[in-house]
Amino acid sequence: MMKKILVMLTATLFAGLALAKTDDSAVGPHEVVANTTQELMKVIEEARGYVDQDPDRFNNEVRRIMDQVVDFQSFARGVMGKYGSRAYYQSLTSEEDKAQFRDHVLRFTQNFKDGLINTYAKGLLGFNGNKIEVLPLAEDADLSGSVGVRQHIYGERAKPYEVIYTLRRDAQGDWKLRNVIIEGLNLGRIYQNQFRTAVATYDGDIEKVIDNWTVAPKEVMEQAAGDAGEK
Repeated sequence: MMKKILVMLTATLFAGLALAKTDDSAVGPHEVVANTTQELMKVIEEARGYVDQDPDRFNNEVRRIMDQVVDFQSFARGVMGKYGSRAYYQSLTSEEDKAQFRDHVLRFTQNFKDGLINTYAKGLLGFNGNKIEVLPLAEDADLSGSVGVRQHIYGERAKPYEVIYTLRRDAQGDWKLRNVIIEGLNLGRIYQNQFRTAVATYDGDIEKVIDNWTVAPKEVMEQAAGDAGEK
């Protein structure tokens, strides 16, 4: 059951948090997630009426909203590991190498975003109105850096599934998604491991890694869930 939940929630949560766009930068991370949960249910219900005839409409809506809220470049650079790090960029000595680094980051960010949206938007309609609870932040929570917002999703088992959204303010002061942890499984690390494996597969050719990138398939996510369940 955990494997099924992991795959479904990965779809729901990435797009779900993306619906939290707000023009009020004073809204805190807890409110962002709580408001998003309600809005997401509306979007899913509306899509049921047209998605069979016009699936591109749904994908485009998800893309438009996610572009506004998810910090794809920071997320993608984390997935790239050292190949997307500031330290690696600063170690480069030629302008040509630095220009290539910037190009790699931009192209991988686009491929990473496209993969997430195209793959996981398909899973959104599998969410069937489970009870969802967003837990309040501690009164003394430090909002100066990254903040984890916990969410409980109730399913067939007595104990709820726990999801932790990692959010951080961007340069404009808006809270944006940086990572998601589902039942202890860090999705950022799963993708980082996938990127590292691809680097080895293509003998360090980052161009080939980017050109052949695909979002981790269900088999990879389910294997990660199985490994976690055995611990």
